[in-house]
Amino acid sequence: MIVRQAEAKDAEAALALVRRSIVELCRDDHFGDPLTLEGWLANKTLANMQAWITRLGSVVLLAEGEGRLAGVAGFTAAGDLILLYVAPEDRLKGVSKALLAACEERARAMRLPRLRLTTSFTARQFFLDRGYEVEEEEGDIFGSADGCELRKEL
Repeated sequence: MIVRQAEAKDAEAALALVRRSIVELCRDDHFGDPLTLEGWLANKTLANMQAWITRLGSVVLLAEGEGRLAGVAGFTAAGDLILLYVAPEDRLKGVSKALLAACEERARAMRLPRLRLTTSFTARQFFLDRGYEVEEEEGDIFGSADGCELRKEL
């Protein structure tokens, strides 16, 4: 697997992976509810993906394996982890671990003091197992108490 910086030409493929990952792998968060899913996907547009990839200070990374896109991760210059999604067929193959480690490495190189994120129920334990700590636990965008704000000091 190779982890590399995303380029503008990668936006469509990255967006398709993110949207498919949410729909297929995050069912415990959206329960197939069309309104919840619509809200989660609302900012997952081609224009936003292009902006995340090209915005000065933001970092979007891609994991590629076996000649195809396996995962997408990204964070802002403020240290907000905004993307960490894996292709359904690549789940549990180390893609998310590799992408998160690469994001943390880049964030340290940028001298960011921490990474923060709002996690879903599906991803919560993944982040806790990697040293992220609960910052706030008042529910998340899905309206459940299972999501929360997490941070990791770098």
